[in-house]
Amino acid sequence: MRRTLLSLSVLTCVMTLAGCANPFGQQGYLRDKSGDYTVEQAAEPIQLPEGANTKDLGDILVVPETGQAWQQLPREFEIPRPAQRLSMKEGDNFSLERDGVEEWLLTAKSPAEVWPGVLSFLEQNDVSATSQNPATGIIETSWADFGEDKEHGVMYRTFGSLVGVDDLEPMEDRFRFEIRDGTEENTSEVHVSHQGRPLTKEGKTPTPAPEEWDNLGSRSKKLGEGVLGELLIYLAHHDMNASVSKVAQSLNVSDFADLANDGNGNPVLTIRDLSYARVWAKVSEALDHAGLTVVDRNRSAGIFYLSEDPQKIDKPAEEKGFWSGLFSSDGKKTEDGVAKPEALTVRVSNFPEVVQVSVEKNVNTSAPADVSEKLLKVILDNLK
Repeated sequence: MRRTLLSLSVLTCVMTLAGCANPFGQQGYLRDKSGDYTVEQAAEPIQLPEGANTKDLGDILVVPETGQAWQQLPREFEIPRPAQRLSMKEGDNFSLERDGVEEWLLTAKSPAEVWPGVLSFLEQNDVSATSQNPATGIIETSWADFGEDKEHGVMYRTFGSLVGVDDLEPMEDRFRFEIRDGTEENTSEVHVSHQGRPLTKEGKTPTPAPEEWDNLGSRSKKLGEGVLGELLIYLAHHDMNASVSKVAQSLNVSDFADLANDGNGNPVLTIRDLSYARVWAKVSEALDHAGLTVVDRNRSAGIFYLSEDPQKIDKPAEEKGFWSGLFSSDGKKTEDGVAKPEALTVRVSNFPEVVQVSVEKNVNTSAPADVSEKLLKVILDNLK
């Protein structure tokens, strides 16, 4: 009896549901609308009655025009670098301050503590500091093509999204970091300035450096603020307890260098286990310390242009200078019969595991082996 009643109840429910529409079908109350867009049609613009108080009506979601279909985009699309963030604890000692158009990084650290942190930031990003003056608190970087300089890696990824977007021609940039005492005790401020100039092509004479900093208006402002933001994040993450920086500065670069010949028999100075930025900066210091006149430094191409007139180097009259032995009789003679030495370039090349320093007469010709060996020996003796 009980089984009969259960069967009747089930049969009654089935018949009741069968008499109703399927609630999930195309005609049901809970219809699936996910595919409706495939059959939608564009409607005509709304026409208001004549004489009504009207105003312009437009689409809520407007698709912008992309220009001509054949128009070439200004640069290849790149995946943007993810934004870095700080925790509340990390950012306690650092802040970005603004007064009018000027912006700077304020930190609850003394300038003596901030100085190695800024140098470590540049070295970490593979950017060489060509000028350092702790007395004035100023650090200046070398010229570099941050927009396209993929060879040296991290700096391209760091600032690649900030440069080159609105440029009509390739540019190279450099920065100046000025570390000042803050308005309160045991605080300091970091101000960043920028210079930009057209990119120097290999083998061409570099464009003279601008006389003023922040010479490119909105571009300089954008880059300066971007670098300040990256510096804040770096210093906050590392908290500038960077004894590593002091240890790295005490290393003697010559301990990592070997003077040998490459596969073509040309003398090269090979330096291992050090970054390109560190080697570039140390070679620059070595050239200056040796008394060689460097006309220009092009870090993007990795080239130092040496003086065409070595006689401009101040040497004591009784002292035989490096250039006099290097170019004793091989130079070209002028109209008065005096030998004139040829210009040389020193190239710093970055490879996966080593950095090599070589000497060239021009972009296509290596310097004579004896000349290269003498000059590289001078550089090696002055590496510190």
